[in-house]
Amino acid sequence: MTEMAASGFVSLHDLAAVVGIVFVAALVRSTFGFGDALVAMPLLLLVDFDHLAAVALLAATSLVTASVILVAEGPGRERVAPNAWILIGSALPGLGLGLWFLEVSSVSRVSGVLGGTILVVGVLGMMADPKRWPIRPWSAALFGLLAGSLGGAFNVHGPPLVVFGTSREWSPQVFRSTFQVYFLAVGLPLVLVHGLSGRYSMAVVVQLVSCLPVIGLASFLGGRLNRKIPVTSFRRSVYAMLIVLGIVLFWKAGG
Repeated sequence: MTEMAASGFVSLHDLAAVVGIVFVAALVRSTFGFGDALVAMPLLLLVDFDHLAAVALLAATSLVTASVILVAEGPGRERVAPNAWILIGSALPGLGLGLWFLEVSSVSRVSGVLGGTILVVGVLGMMADPKRWPIRPWSAALFGLLAGSLGGAFNVHGPPLVVFGTSREWSPQVFRSTFQVYFLAVGLPLVLVHGLSGRYSMAVVVQLVSCLPVIGLASFLGGRLNRKIPVTSFRRSVYAMLIVLGIVLFWKAGG
């Protein structure tokens, strides 16, 4: 699949695999508010998808998903956390650091660093109640910078935002809405940079267009699931998901 991602040819088998992965990732994203890249990046790397093309593709699908969710739900300002703009503003300089790491790193290093980061966050979240962590509102800028760095390198902004959001006791609805505003604001410059870097080949564009219908379907289904998940179950499900995906990426890095 690496050659397919770098060329203009897309086989139906490879295209179906990409669309299936993006559907599952978008469903997770629309249910929990984040997690599409956490799901899709390990799966795409496991099927030997070029890591630069994968990050570019997921940056675009993430932007589309955020737009669909926000349009479907309306403005919903009361559901967006007050720290959202601090997180967004501090994430922008972090994008540059992440993009530099992506450019100079191998697939195994990308998998290892990403897997380690996700695994640590997941274990900490399951072992301790983030609401008791000494995280203050003023630290939003630091968490935004970390999120932007991970987003630029792997398109995985979520872990620092999850830690900050759970410590501030965001509800599932606030999680979902705040993350979509963040992904929309940060995703625009990220997609632009990937485009200027020449990462949107004809194959990637074909894959993106093919994924649009399943993104719409996943956004609708995830919205219904989000409103039915109890807060406690929501938090534990998020961190359990991080642990599983962290282990998968570590295995990929050592393989």
